[in-house]
Amino acid sequence: MDFKTIKDVNHYIYDNVEEFYLTNPKSIKIKPWRESEELDWVFTDDDHVVQVLRKTTFKSNNNRNVLYIRTVCGSFVLSGKKMMFGEIADNIYSFSKLKSHEHYNAPSVKKHISQREVLFARYVASGDDVVESYLRAFTTTNKEYAERQSKRLLKSQRIRKMIKEEVQSALDNVGVSPEYLIERFKDIADISERDSDKLRSLEMLAKISGLFNTDNSKEQLTAFSGFTPEQLESIKGSNNARVEAHIERTPSQIGNKTS
Repeated sequence: MDFKTIKDVNHYIYDNVEEFYLTNPKSIKIKPWRESEELDWVFTDDDHVVQVLRKTTFKSNNNRNVLYIRTVCGSFVLSGKKMMFGEIADNIYSFSKLKSHEHYNAPSVKKHISQREVLFARYVASGDDVVESYLRAFTTTNKEYAERQSKRLLKSQRIRKMIKEEVQSALDNVGVSPEYLIERFKDIADISERDSDKLRSLEMLAKISGLFNTDNSKEQLTAFSGFTPEQLESIKGSNNARVEAHIERTPSQIGNKTS
């Protein structure tokens, strides 16, 4: 939940319908925003809940009356194709020009990062399941909604950047650098008695060096500690993310694993 103060009055936006009904009567009906009237509570296109502050018209270039609404997310033409997303606008009197793919992929679309997004990134970086991370961070109990929204967040550049920074911070705190990881993989490849451990280490070194993938080899060096295969697959679904390893143990522990 967030809010914008307009003329000394706080106007709220809720992350989801469950959060809305925690503090509002269940008798309030929430409508699609294109079917709303003034003061209605409506769903944004990414399932946030916000109130219509104003519904009126303006004259178009061809002198036609165009119906639009105003919310804390900005102003939106009801008959237009532009989408309303659950983010507070700097200027609520301006009309949104964002399309769906621009909203989720552009790094500069959202300047303000909410505390809930920080929590989500932190949980994911620590190795928690992405859906469970969303349920913990965004106070919803709807798993289908959490799965849908968590996938959208993982496609966002700002969220991927936060997760990467959280992982890097955790690695720095225990003194694990890319050089350290490479050295440990090389040690295992050189001295391990298990052929399976040698092979895994050699595969990782080959991937890091770019032998298997010649593009963006620097990105392949990023290790997301504790990720499940499902998490990696979700992130791999984005064109801008390249995650090559699932590491649940430190490299020094690999040689001690029993077959």
